[in-house]
Amino acid sequence: MSHFIVVRLISILLLILAETRAFAQTVFTHRVPEAYVSAIPSYEVSILKLALDKTIDEYGPYEFRAAPAINVTRAVQSIKTNAFPNYLASFGYNEDYNTAEMDYVRFPIDLGVLSYRTCFAPKTMLDKLAKVKTLDELRKFSVGQGRYWIDSDILRNNGFTVTEVDPYSALFKMTAAHRFDLFCRGLNEIKEEYDRWGTIEGLGYDRHLLIYYPMPIFFYTNSSNKEAIARVNKGLRKAYADGSLMALWREKHQASLDFAALKKRKLFRLENPFVKSIDFDYTKYFYKLDTEKPSL
Repeated sequence: MSHFIVVRLISILLLILAETRAFAQTVFTHRVPEAYVSAIPSYEVSILKLALDKTIDEYGPYEFRAAPAINVTRAVQSIKTNAFPNYLASFGYNEDYNTAEMDYVRFPIDLGVLSYRTCFAPKTMLDKLAKVKTLDELRKFSVGQGRYWIDSDILRNNGFTVTEVDPYSALFKMTAAHRFDLFCRGLNEIKEEYDRWGTIEGLGYDRHLLIYYPMPIFFYTNSSNKEAIARVNKGLRKAYADGSLMALWREKHQASLDFAALKKRKLFRLENPFVKSIDFDYTKYFYKLDTEKPSL
């Protein structure tokens, strides 16, 4: 075989390999939370796609897949077992997730909006809630939460009585039936949930209280997915720097913030002892809400 033919064959092979790489797509699998099975892409899905789009030039094209809709416990197990390719799921920071099998992208994807809570309550309790002035008075009201949500531990640590319920959808009916006094939801969640569940007989929505405890939301994945972590991290920071992340944030959350009417509320700050192990300054990305002077 002549030298020319060998060189020609090598050139063709290199061209084929280059084209193969060019068309190869990295698969990313996103979680569909049990609470938000909707035809409209959630903020978490949209921001993940934004981060991947921002990094196509460096990392190449990708294929986006949805995993089955599952609750938090099963999602965590799917991450630990690496059940889906580059599976990413968004959760509030939880020290229990600091395991050899799990890691997270170090950027608070919701810019801290989940840290602020307004509450559903039985309609019969709304007048009493409107008179609450101190944190000690607030602690007298019982709270409903989803089973295994980190919020339950946070609230108990702050002196609240908490009832855990599964499935998530039952919490609205149980609140209406006064099985507990409060069911508090993040500012990013409240309007969608009010539109969906607010007509349940006996279910009210408190317009007086605003509860805060730091709750950064991160994308978690299997710790072996190091390139996926690096890519999403870089994409989120690029989107934050160029303003596209904030534009998406406002598109998804502004209506809910307006619905909550924050300036008319009394703010109560609680401690979250479970964020102390976070190893970077996540708070510098938090959106600062214009509220009344907090009650400490």
